Amino acid sequence: MPSLPSGTRVPTFRLALFLPFSSGTGSTHLRKSLAGLFLIAFSLGGCAPGGEREPGPLVIIGGALDAENEAIYRVILDGRQGPGPLCIIPTAGGDPEASMASATTRFDRWGGAGTARGILLTVEQPGRALDPLVAGEIRECAGFFFTGGVQSRILDVFLPDGEATLAYEALMERFRDGAVVSGSSAGAAMMSDPMIAGGSSSGALREGVSGPGEEGGVELRAGMAFLEGVPVDQHFLARGRIGRLLTAVLRQDGVTFGAGVDENTALVVQAGWGRVVGASGVVWVDGSRARIPNDPASPAVSTGLRVELLGEGDRVEIATGRVVPAEGKEGLVANPLIGGESESDPAPGARTEGPEGAEGLFDQWTLLHLLESMARNGGEHWSALEDGHRIAFRAGEGFRGVAWPREGIRGTAHGLSVGPVEVTIEMAPED
Repeated sequence: MPSLPSGTRVPTFRLALFLPFSSGTGSTHLRKSLAGLFLIAFSLGGCAPGGEREPGPLVIIGGALDAENEAIYRVILDGRQGPGPLCIIPTAGGDPEASMASATTRFDRWGGAGTARGILLTVEQPGRALDPLVAGEIRECAGFFFTGGVQSRILDVFLPDGEATLAYEALMERFRDGAVVSGSSAGAAMMSDPMIAGGSSSGALREGVSGPGEEGGVELRAGMAFLEGVPVDQHFLARGRIGRLLTAVLRQDGVTFGAGVDENTALVVQAGWGRVVGASGVVWVDGSRARIPNDPASPAVSTGLRVELLGEGDRVEIATGRVVPAEGKEGLVANPLIGGESESDPAPGARTEGPEGAEGLFDQWTLLHLLESMARNGGEHWSALEDGHRIAFRAGEGFRGVAWPREGIRGTAHGLSVGPVEVTIEMAPED
C-alpha cells in the first residue's frame, strides 16, 4: 500500500465530527447524539474502504504493567501481523534507551529471544521521524509497543504541529494492515484523539477544558487517532482521575464517551468492541444523555452522565457504549463474602446521602471502593464533595453489581462490574 502524501494529518479510516459548542441543553444533546451516530457509522464499517483488511487491535494499558501479567503480554503478542519483530517505541520516556531495553527484555521473555526490537525515536532527535530508513524499519514491524513517560513527546515527534511525518505514515499503514498497536501509561493516552495531556480532577471541575500549554483544567490536544472521539485516561482508579474524564466528555465537542483504564489493566479494542484484560478495571463514561444548564455556575455542572465499571472479561461496544458483562460472574448482594475481606463496606472517602456528602473522591482508589459498596448494597445512593461541587451517584436502570468469586485488587472482588450509575454534578450549597 502506498504511503500517504507527506504532511497528511488525517488517516483514511478516521471519522471526526466538529460541531460548534454551546452550553444550552438542547444543543448539547444534539451534539452528543450526532457524534454517537458518526461513531456508529465508523464502527459498523468493518473493513476499510476498498476491501482492505481490518485495522489491528489496540491494547490500551493503564500503566504500571506488571512483568508477570502474562494475559496482557499474550494479547499483544497474539495481535502481531507479519513475520517482523514487535517494535518498542520509547519516545515518551525520560530515559528512552533504558525504557526501550526494559520493554524489549520483557517481551523477549514471553515471546522468545528476538521477539522485540527497539526503534529509537526521541524528542532530542525529532528529525529521525522524517528519515525514510526509519520509516522502512517501521514497515517491517509486526506490531508496536509504546512505553510510558509523557504522551505529548510522542505527538511532538510523530505529528509535530499536526503534520504527519514519514514515521507516522508508516505506523498508520501497518496499523491499517492489521498490526497491533499497544502502549502503557503515556503510550496508552496518546492513542485517542482528542488526547488527555495533563491536568487534575480538581482543576477540571473548576476550570473545565484547557488547550495545549494552558494551566488549570484538563488539558486536551490532538492525539495519534488510533481511537477517534473517545479520550483515554490512565492510572485511572489508582490516581483518582474521574473528575478530569467526566469534564473531558462533558466539554469537548465531538466526544460522547471516555475510557479510564486502571493500572496493570488493558482495554483491548478490535472490530468495534473493547474488552477488559488484567488485574483491575476500566471506567466507561457515557455523555450521550448529558445535560448542561444554560450559564452553568461551573464547567462541570451537569445531569445525565452515566458511568460503568468494567472488570476482566467485560466488553463495551465502542460506538454505542453498550456494556456486556462477562458470563459467569456472580452478584455481590447475593454473595456478601465474594472477594474476601472487602475494604468497601462502607467505601472509604464516601458515605450515604447526607447534608455534607463526602470528601476524597479524587483520592487513590476511592471511586473503586465507592462503586463496589454500591454493588454490595444494591445500588445505594452516594454523594461526595469536591472543590465546592456536590457529585452524586445513583443506580441507573438495570443496575448490576457482579464479579468473579475471588479476591481482586485492594480487597475488592476480582473482575468487579458495576453500573450503570447516573452522575449529577452541582454546586455545593454555601455554608
